Amino acid sequence: MPYHRAVPTIPLPQYMIHFTKKCLPALIINITLSGMATLLSIDTEAVQASTVKIIARDDAINNTTSIPIWPGRSTFIDFSQTNEVITYILLADPSRTVFSTDAPLASRQAKTIFLKEIKPLRFPGATSTEITNLTVKTRSIDGKERLYSFDIVPNSGQATTNGITLVPLSPSTEQKILVSGNRVATLNDVELGLAIAINKGYTKPNDPVVFKVKNFLALARNLLPISLAAQKAKLSLNVVTALGEIGIQQRLHPQIPGTTI
Repeated sequence: MPYHRAVPTIPLPQYMIHFTKKCLPALIINITLSGMATLLSIDTEAVQASTVKIIARDDAINNTTSIPIWPGRSTFIDFSQTNEVITYILLADPSRTVFSTDAPLASRQAKTIFLKEIKPLRFPGATSTEITNLTVKTRSIDGKERLYSFDIVPNSGQATTNGITLVPLSPSTEQKILVSGNRVATLNDVELGLAIAINKGYTKPNDPVVFKVKNFLALARNLLPISLAAQKAKLSLNVVTALGEIGIQQRLHPQIPGTTI
């Protein structure tokens, strides 16, 4: 899996970073996580108002996934994270729902399907049902073909999701984060950085940001991509990157003896 470069969109305030010249050449970053929680408040509600459901690819293959749709809104099914292109789509009952893709199927570049509810149409000789199914065939970059089945479920009232994103699950894949100095942080480094932040009193164990970090780690260890895990945990990638750097520093130049994960 290629490294995920976590690029901060909001510069960290200088008062949150202390340079320690007495230490070994590596940079030690001390972060007050409670202060960083202020960064998380920017546009959090607006982002989370539009939710995306994350589905493991194997679950989607082995089970029929329900896709809710609402009048006047589009709902997507996204295969971008699995590196699959869509090669065939069959909508069993096209009298109530229409679909489109982000690229023509013949181009072998389509990765997202968009569904919209329409007023019922009548096709001579065709049958109709309120909840129809959508069959999708895909091909991965290694040539492997997969078949998915979705139930299209009409809804009314306030929409609760914008669509679903399928993600791969591979036990042998380890998530990594590229941080400053082209160093690579692991999820263990992030967890170690959090332990150090708590140990040094930069944050309390019951701080809301601590719970967000732990939630992020749980999601990422289930191989949800780093960016999606952070989004789902409502955690800024600034925090993830900074904690990873603290963890790397502790491993290379221990400042707190006995601090382990």
